Amino acid sequence: MRRRKSGIARRTPLKIATAAGIALAATLAATAGATAEPDAPSPRSGADSTQHVEYFTGPAGHPRHTEVPAPDPLTTKERKAAADDGTVVPIVQNGPVGSKADVVFVGDGYTASQQGDFHADVRTKWAEVSAVEPYASYKNLFNVWAVDAHSRQSGVSGDPTSDVRKDTALGSAFYCDGIERLLCVDTNKVEAYASKAADPDLVIVLSNSTKYGGAGYNDITSPSGYDGIATASSDNEQSSQVVVHETGHSLGKLADEYVYEEYGTYTGAEPWESNISKLTAAQLTAQKKKWYRWIGQSSPDGGTRRRVRGRRLLPARPVPPDGQLDHAHPRPGVQLTRT
Repeated sequence: MRRRKSGIARRTPLKIATAAGIALAATLAATAGATAEPDAPSPRSGADSTQHVEYFTGPAGHPRHTEVPAPDPLTTKERKAAADDGTVVPIVQNGPVGSKADVVFVGDGYTASQQGDFHADVRTKWAEVSAVEPYASYKNLFNVWAVDAHSRQSGVSGDPTSDVRKDTALGSAFYCDGIERLLCVDTNKVEAYASKAADPDLVIVLSNSTKYGGAGYNDITSPSGYDGIATASSDNEQSSQVVVHETGHSLGKLADEYVYEEYGTYTGAEPWESNISKLTAAQLTAQKKKWYRWIGQSSPDGGTRRRVRGRRLLPARPVPPDGQLDHAHPRPGVQLTRT
């Protein structure tokens, strides 16, 4: 998983503290990942020609990664269309812009007459996301905004089958790169709309569909201030877990924690992500690093936090603390205790 850190420097100290608090809370949350089969590495082209995305093959699946073609620059007509569109609607306001983490939902596949439906879907989706820890405990740290994007047709391409094509504002499409559940968007168009909201920290594209799917563009760093874009279906409850996972990367700056037996033990430098480490429990404590304060204490799922030896992660990842949230589809009751 590659994630840029440059976006952190643009945030205010309060927003850094907010993101850090959420990341810290995520390292203390209850569930953990299970063993998964690795996906074959994708060939990486130049950054200008492809985009790295993360996706799930289903609600019970583990994250997979691939490269998809990067969108073309917006035409003059497309820039004007976005400039003339994009009303910003407040959904949840817990404080002034800039004093909270500002979550921006942009709708796709909603016609002019369906914008009320979009606003209702945003409220529903945010309720689903914010019911998951650590969001549930930190609801008051978020503002939520909806940015209207008027599509010519209702729905999204690839729903229900690959031959379905819809004319939408952001170009949402399943079967992206031939992968049915991968829900891609034109990220340049997303930027044109998301930037209408002041100081966005999280951007979520809500596509008008009941089909399960989504994507995480976690390598994107926007001049508007956000790092990463998550996509999700509006009317599929399971897709909310895609949002939770991807925002764990973009806001929480967390690493994946899935176990892959095929890879060897990580031997590189100490990772910057707050939820994984190559250090032993004794080293974490002695150096006062990361989750050292909670080593030996009970975790919310009944386990004990410690440094787990012999963990094998994708690809050759360092280890996370025991009993913490794998910020993907949670698997309650699964405890990582391999030694």
